[in-house]
Amino acid sequence: MTEAVGSAAGDGLDVVVVGGGITGLTAALDLAEAGATVTVVDRRPLGGKIGFAEIDGLTIPTGPDAFLARRPEVADLAARLGLGDELVAPAASSAKLFRDGVLHPIPKGVLGIPSDLDALALSGLISPAGIERARLDLDLPADRPHTDESVGALVRRRLGDEILEWVVDPLLGGINAGDSDRLSVRAGVPQIDAMAQRDSSLLRASATMTSAATGGPVFLTPDGGLHRLLTRLVESLERLGVRFVHDHITGLRQTGTGWSVDVGAGEGLYSDRVVLTIPTPAAASVLDTTVGCTEVADRLRTIDYSSVALLLLDVSAIGVDVDDQMSGVLVPRGAGLTVTAVSFADHKWPWLASPERHLLRVSIGRRGRDEWMALDDDTLLDLVIDDLSAVFEAAVHVNRSVVTRWMSALPQYDVDHHDTVRAIDEGLRDRPGLVVTGAWRDGLGLPACVAAGQHAALTALTQNDTR
Repeated sequence: MTEAVGSAAGDGLDVVVVGGGITGLTAALDLAEAGATVTVVDRRPLGGKIGFAEIDGLTIPTGPDAFLARRPEVADLAARLGLGDELVAPAASSAKLFRDGVLHPIPKGVLGIPSDLDALALSGLISPAGIERARLDLDLPADRPHTDESVGALVRRRLGDEILEWVVDPLLGGINAGDSDRLSVRAGVPQIDAMAQRDSSLLRASATMTSAATGGPVFLTPDGGLHRLLTRLVESLERLGVRFVHDHITGLRQTGTGWSVDVGAGEGLYSDRVVLTIPTPAAASVLDTTVGCTEVADRLRTIDYSSVALLLLDVSAIGVDVDDQMSGVLVPRGAGLTVTAVSFADHKWPWLASPERHLLRVSIGRRGRDEWMALDDDTLLDLVIDDLSAVFEAAVHVNRSVVTRWMSALPQYDVDHHDTVRAIDEGLRDRPGLVVTGAWRDGLGLPACVAAGQHAALTALTQNDTR
């Protein structure tokens, strides 16, 4: 529970949390530990995009498989759940970038901003002309606008098109399936924003930040898999008496003394507080039913989403020897393939390793590239196999596969996203007892989502009492 609130802060408080993803479940945990009576409403399996599938008795993630270690929120949550001493880093961490039929090492730096341009030149990933264009960044005058801008505008201006399209964009696209030419620097990539504020030269700022970075793993997950974190979290909520309603919300009304939440076929849940952690289209639909929240709903609808698919492939042979330190491959837009990333789950996580096969997690989905959505699973699998054969220049033999489609799953942080969030918050000021949050606010990664849940719980506990 957040340290800012005592364990009795929620005594006598009824709270309905709508949404059973990691944000909602974290909010529910903090609220219940503070003494509130909590109900979680979600018709989907708990965990949201923390999904899993079984292949040969192995539990394999169909969403994220680890969390960013440089932020403390998930590691702290794991410690609260008794998993703090069981966090492990990937066994393999050598990722590649695919260009023109060649697999290149991902250059050292910060989210694709190189820290050593000479080493990048030797790799062959970027053309000599592209290297010389990027080198101009060292002498260009400071030119950062006072307003927000896209990552594409910043990187193209400082480093040129090649660095953006063949290094930065594929790295960021692997995170949010977005478009760097629309992605906000300030809201979407705060690390690059910090670099641009530190030094007018992105190359110098990247070198400084890279050299100053402490050692340690970049990613962590519980030994045995991320599903253990979700299982422990749900078990803790059950012990705290949290009630789960496996249905969908159909309406929300302010009652004067609190809130009425309509669920499914008509069950009414009455509460002092409501925490909405569902995606913005669903949240907007709900808020349209509350008096005075139409403007907030309209703001929420302006936040776009990308759809993605993840294919789990049991591959008996790739046709070539693959270095067991290879953790995966990123595929830039310019490669002309549908696949965006390939992860060797058996290389990264020892509990999935076998000498007889590879377990691949293959990602599909880019903002503005939705052709794959109309394909059935078999056709999509055939397309993926063709792409993998091109990437590895060899035949790929798939024994078993699982296709998971995450439709409208990843919110996009367009330029001036922070202004949109501020307007939403301002529109809810006269609705005490209602908290609206989710992955659309402050970040897509698991740490950001956990932080959003914790902040939502704190807000619900410390708002002016409406009881």
